[in-house]
Amino acid sequence: MGNKPVTRAFLKGWRLAFMGHSEERKGAVVNLLPDPERYVPGTLYELNDVMIEYLDRCEACEKGTYQKWPVTVEKDGGEKVEAVCYRLARENPPFGKPNLGYQMQVKQGYKEWGLPEEVLEEALAFSEGRAGA
Repeated sequence: MGNKPVTRAFLKGWRLAFMGHSEERKGAVVNLLPDPERYVPGTLYELNDVMIEYLDRCEACEKGTYQKWPVTVEKDGGEKVEAVCYRLARENPPFGKPNLGYQMQVKQGYKEWGLPEEVLEEALAFSEGRAGA
C-alpha cells in the first residue's frame, strides 16, 4: 500500500492547536505551534512517493492550506529521527473550534495508537479559549 506505521513518536517544543477554518472539515483544523514547554504525540509512518503525493493532496498543499514542515521527532525508546509534518501555511491563523466529526476522527487516531488524549483535550480547551480573541 505504500504506508507503513513505524511507531509512536513525540514532537517536543510544540503544542497542538485547532486553528484556521476548513470548508471541507467545517471548522478549525489541527495545527502545530512552537511552545518549548509542550510536546505533540503522534505516529511515525514510512511512506513511498505515491503515498506522499496522496497525502500532499489530502492536506491541500497545492492550494496553500498546509505546508510540509521538517522536524526531529523522538520515537518510543528515545531515538531521534528526521521527519516531516504538516502545518497550516497561513501566517497566524485564528484559533477556532473543530467540527465534532473531525474532532472525533482525531481522537480515534489517538485511541488507536495509545496516545495521551489529555494533550488533545488541552489543545481543544486552549484553542476554544482563544477563538475570537
